[in-house]
Amino acid sequence: MKNKRFKKLDTFKHGALMGLTFPIIGFFISFLVKGSEMSLETYWQVFTQSSDLVSDLTRDIYADSRQSTLVFCLLPNLLLFYFSFFQYKLDQFSKGLVGTTLILAALTFIFIY
Repeated sequence: MKNKRFKKLDTFKHGALMGLTFPIIGFFISFLVKGSEMSLETYWQVFTQSSDLVSDLTRDIYADSRQSTLVFCLLPNLLLFYFSFFQYKLDQFSKGLVGTTLILAALTFIFIY
């Protein structure tokens, strides 16, 4: 049974919007956890820098850092899916969230490899 408090949020567009918002929040949390010794601008530069611009020795370090940051960005969606689908039974919201997460995961895969 759906929780009546969250019934108005049970739409595809709300799920897709939250699926785009939570990875951004996850990125900032990853910055606070992993990148506290550098500025946000430097952290973003390391995250977006092409691996072709660095030497072979540091390429693996950049790839590993980028991969862990991207995974950290998608983890809040997993937590949100748990509550929206299993706890509150918001089916349409969960469809939007999963669809957005799959698109982001595909882009992540392309971005890393």
